[in-house]
Amino acid sequence: MSDTTPTVLLFDLDDTICQYRRSHDEVLAAAFDRCGVEPFFSVADFDRWVPRVEATSPLDLREQCFAAIGREQGRNPALGERVAAAYRERDPRNIEFLPGARAALETLGEQYTLGLVTNGGEATQRPKLDALGIVDAFETIVFATPDAAIKPDPAPFHAALSALGAEPSMAIHIGDSLASDVAGAQAAGIDAVWLRSGTDISGNKCEREHSGPVPEFVIDSVAELRAPPFPWEP
Repeated sequence: MSDTTPTVLLFDLDDTICQYRRSHDEVLAAAFDRCGVEPFFSVADFDRWVPRVEATSPLDLREQCFAAIGREQGRNPALGERVAAAYRERDPRNIEFLPGARAALETLGEQYTLGLVTNGGEATQRPKLDALGIVDAFETIVFATPDAAIKPDPAPFHAALSALGAEPSMAIHIGDSLASDVAGAQAAGIDAVWLRSGTDISGNKCEREHSGPVPEFVIDSVAELRAPPFPWEP
């Protein structure tokens, strides 16, 4: 844990600041329906495969995992890839703030420089930011691109810090995923706040007890950041 007083806060977007109005289970069910096939795996199966693949984007992650699950179940992997593509087809504007998120951003923005580090591409994520009206809340936004690594690789965190002229010891990252947000931030030398009541990168609700990366700080709701004292304050 850094002894330096943070001046920069980096945020994840999905399931940290905002969420789709439809659950991940509902979106997956709709993807199967769109492909005209009976569901043959759940979001929990996806979660089981996430740590086993190296992906360059959320779509690549879904394609690899869905194909692997299909192969595991004796189905054509191409069917899994079709479901992954169908899963992607949802309105990025059909979102809402997590409770307390808007107020937290307003409060924190008065005291800290804010940045956003997301594993989503600009074509998907910018409409969300526009719909929420928070583009200007962030001094820098790092989107996923086809030619760049995504969280938990430290590269997107380094890109955000470079844009802000900040060192890792000056920053805190806030996100809902142990596997991508906490592990990635720590790999970049940044202390992490884990939103325990959020969802992980597969879309599953995080367990109250966990294994893996150990975050420096834990919150159960982003609403806890609407007013000081903040978890990282002495």
